[in-house]
Amino acid sequence: MSEQEIGKDNIKEAVKQRYARAIERPSPSCCGPAPVQPVPVRNSCCGPAVTETMKGSLVKSAGYQEEELGRLPADAVQNSFGCGNPLAYAGITPGQVILDIGSGAGIDCLIAAEKVGPTGRVIGLDMTPEMIERGRQNTREAGVTNVEFRLGDAEKMPVADASVDWVISNCVINLSPDKPAVFREIARVLKPGGRISISDIVAEELPAAIRDSRDAWTGCLAGAISEAAYVQGLEAAGLREVRATSRLVYDAGQLQGLFGDSACGITPGACGDVGDLAQATAGKIWSARFEGVKPYLKAVASEVRVMPAQEADISAIKTLLAEAELPGDVEGHRDDFLVARHEKKVVGCVGMEVRGSDALFRSLVVTLAYRGLGMARRLYESLVAHARTRGVERAYLLTTTVEPLAKAWGFRRIDRAQVPKRIQDTSEFRGGCCASAVAMSQDLRIPDRAASCCG
Repeated sequence: MSEQEIGKDNIKEAVKQRYARAIERPSPSCCGPAPVQPVPVRNSCCGPAVTETMKGSLVKSAGYQEEELGRLPADAVQNSFGCGNPLAYAGITPGQVILDIGSGAGIDCLIAAEKVGPTGRVIGLDMTPEMIERGRQNTREAGVTNVEFRLGDAEKMPVADASVDWVISNCVINLSPDKPAVFREIARVLKPGGRISISDIVAEELPAAIRDSRDAWTGCLAGAISEAAYVQGLEAAGLREVRATSRLVYDAGQLQGLFGDSACGITPGACGDVGDLAQATAGKIWSARFEGVKPYLKAVASEVRVMPAQEADISAIKTLLAEAELPGDVEGHRDDFLVARHEKKVVGCVGMEVRGSDALFRSLVVTLAYRGLGMARRLYESLVAHARTRGVERAYLLTTTVEPLAKAWGFRRIDRAQVPKRIQDTSEFRGGCCASAVAMSQDLRIPDRAASCCG
């Protein structure tokens, strides 16, 4: 029985019923794998026992910190149905608006509420009324006032266009029978520059018995798509820089916990075959965390200004460099750094270290939402103009990522031994991160060399 034969409406109704039941029992997760060596208190027909030690243990293994869990109502932790922690590395800042798709009992909403502070806001979206009520109860118990819960479908969200800074979700989108619709809705509600942090279960290959089972759909199995399809789906919806940043691949033992009760309905003999199913799918199912950004329209490019860096920009520059995993040594070179600024926000930077008539160009970064707008070229051209005013005749560059662009801008590849010693002695060149970088050079005495290039 295919997805079409099961029926999208039937899948949604089955998901609602399963999670309404789940919220009333002491099971910690419908989607995450069971921990090792539990102490049983109640047995399912074919999955591992639901246990007291399981309660709350999954969220810890998913990357939540005990300190932050300790500040939450116990019910929100015990009734987490996730497979990861979408907030573990998300760069959420005070004042932002967060949307949690499939908010459940509210664990991620409550953590996000602390991150955005009193000037920010969190919206929890769930299609199960029982979950909405439980989330509200836990929010009241926590004394949190900047979270609201909305009953609604991820495929048609009751959320305004371009109204949220972050979309987060934890093991929910796999449950949707129309994932392209969910991805389009995510792109719709995000502000330009808004980002995603989504944890979900993905699968390269599954037996037909699982793919065609309604019970496996509600158990976060049958609806799992491949990691590549996930990325492609988000990109097709209009997001950019989409990638999986972390993974937990499930072994056979973990999969037996993941299957749990859902294995009972996969095939008539599945209760006895759950071990075989786990062995057959070991290494083919994993949880992944996806990141991505909604880009700005090209019209925004004209609003971005490139200008000399100010002392107040140092912190923002260091943040950009850290996100790009580039050296953050800026203080001694601030006069030779430029920034791209949009609406008072630093969205890009570039700098150089000058040694006589030579300079090492470095630290070219454009934040995710502004890529594809020609910002890198504008920063480069502005740095060339600045370098000429400083008497620089030859520029050098070390790169592991922008060699094609640099060639278009007029750089040529050289042996590292050809780089002058005074450039080799710069902090950037001596940095360990540049040991495998390509060395390039450009003669700045040739004016407008890059003017005819199309980088």
